Amino acid sequence: MVNSIMAEKEKTGHRQRLRERFLAGGPEECSDEMLLELLLTFAIGRKDVRPIAQELVQIFGNLDHVLSASPDELYKVKGLGQSSIALLKVVDFIKSGTISAETGLSLTKGEDTNQLQLFEDSPNGPKPKSSFPSSRIKKPDKKKTPSLRVEQPEKKSGPSTPQILVDTPLKPQRPSRDSKKTPAAKKSNRRKFQISRSHLFEFNHFSRILSFLFKNRGTKRISRDLLIENSGLPDGQVASLISIGVAMDLIQTRSQTLTPIGLIIAEHDIFLEGHGTLEWCHYKGAGSYHNFLWFEVFNHILAEEAAMTQERWQEYFKKKLKGQYSDKTVNDHVPKEIRFIVDAYTKRNFNKLEILHMSTDDQLYRRRYTRFNPLVLTAMIYDFFVSNEAQLFQVGEMAVTPGSPAMVFGLDVALFRQQVEGLHDRGWLRYETTHNLDQIRLKPGFSAIEFLSAHFENREPHEDSNELSGGIFV
Repeated sequence: MVNSIMAEKEKTGHRQRLRERFLAGGPEECSDEMLLELLLTFAIGRKDVRPIAQELVQIFGNLDHVLSASPDELYKVKGLGQSSIALLKVVDFIKSGTISAETGLSLTKGEDTNQLQLFEDSPNGPKPKSSFPSSRIKKPDKKKTPSLRVEQPEKKSGPSTPQILVDTPLKPQRPSRDSKKTPAAKKSNRRKFQISRSHLFEFNHFSRILSFLFKNRGTKRISRDLLIENSGLPDGQVASLISIGVAMDLIQTRSQTLTPIGLIIAEHDIFLEGHGTLEWCHYKGAGSYHNFLWFEVFNHILAEEAAMTQERWQEYFKKKLKGQYSDKTVNDHVPKEIRFIVDAYTKRNFNKLEILHMSTDDQLYRRRYTRFNPLVLTAMIYDFFVSNEAQLFQVGEMAVTPGSPAMVFGLDVALFRQQVEGLHDRGWLRYETTHNLDQIRLKPGFSAIEFLSAHFENREPHEDSNELSGGIFV
């Protein structure tokens, strides 16, 4: 009883924070991804639904298309069940003003419901047919029913419906997301297809780029021409190495200068040879949702599919990308991006981690990695928490969340829990197990960059009592 109450409080607190963020304001809080995340928390009993929201935006393009997608299409998205899809379709019906005209769905007044129960009980009848419009750009005016806002006064004594469905219409109607979204907001949902730009990851050449950037670390912006001139490398290879550095979060995208972590690594391990360096770079490269193929290989193919050859990987991605890019682009670049990943992990520096292997019949498979440097693993966990705006995570939930350290290194729940227990014993984070809890909580005063600095400087991490727990920039 006590455990269920505590769990419910955690869920309620998470939903409350999301609602407060939304109601508090700004255009940055009204992205398609954020709204989907907020919606999904009412139907999915887990704290982190952002990867699902991101995947929905990636597959369908925007929130309108997600809502108008048929149930059959939505069922294909991993992580979505009947409750989630029912919620999305309810919002779609309300948004399109077709509840009474097309469905006859209604809520019984006085019914004792709450946010989750509304979607837990599914109707016994057949699923809605996939007759929902594929686009909401054009709708005949004569079929529109009064909007939810017009009917709002009747809800004062109405049924207890999900909070988001009642509260959000009370906000002043905002402009269309598609027409008002800033370039930065649009870019945040993009996934980069060509990381390597048709080149292999030459670690010795990459060290030239890092070395020059480190020597000029006081410069606000460094041009590519200057990098070409000082590295002695051709334009295409410099562009490739910068792109790879950005993918691993070592180089700033626009200024082409080093990030805070890039500065640390350039100072202490310019050739990217140490296991701790490679662990961090693998985590950032394979754990970033924006690095499309890199992320998909280590979070989906190797985690969910049977072992397959490099050629089968290529066919897998060609099918996945069909329609998103021209056939020529897909056919030209998918093999080169796959080659970049396989080569980096089987023949070059990432091979030291022994994560990716090739059998005698050329089947690619993953081996679990457990030889972590404790400081680097702690830095990964802090960074992952901050990127997901969380202060605690269930161990089982984090172990299966795409992009997490557990996922990109192939750890199951038991192995990940074992690693976390060791970090708790060192006093670097909290692993809470009382009252049958099984969760990780960050400790105030620590940050990812402090743990990485401690690793490279061969010292204990220092706790700053004036700082909150956080990621790279805390």
